[in-house]
Amino acid sequence: MSSGWLAILSVVLALAAPAAYALLLRVPLVRNHPEGYVVVFAVAVALAALAVVRARNRRWPAWTALALTSLLLIGGAWFNFVGARVPGTPTALRVGERPPDFTLTDASGRAVTLADYRGQKPVVLVFY
Repeated sequence: MSSGWLAILSVVLALAAPAAYALLLRVPLVRNHPEGYVVVFAVAVALAALAVVRARNRRWPAWTALALTSLLLIGGAWFNFVGARVPGTPTALRVGERPPDFTLTDASGRAVTLADYRGQKPVVLVFY
């Protein structure tokens, strides 16, 4: 495969990764493992680097592909592993301490707020 086609393939792959992730966001396997698109960015960077190595005369398309895919890899890795992290504040409660108010959906899809049950009866949360 020529360096031009490798460069094009790397850019297409890098641009398709976040689009595919967004389209498949409702699939639990994809949603629960967002590092997949970062792996695809890394493969795109490897293809672009291979394009730079194989380029003979016109190297600028391969270098452009390498720069673009590298930026996407760095940006995607930062967003996935730093920007989108759950805050590091401790949320553990002590026995008898009042929990913060929150709203979740029940099994039938209705919004249920903890404040609706405060003082009425014990509340049991089950995550499935």
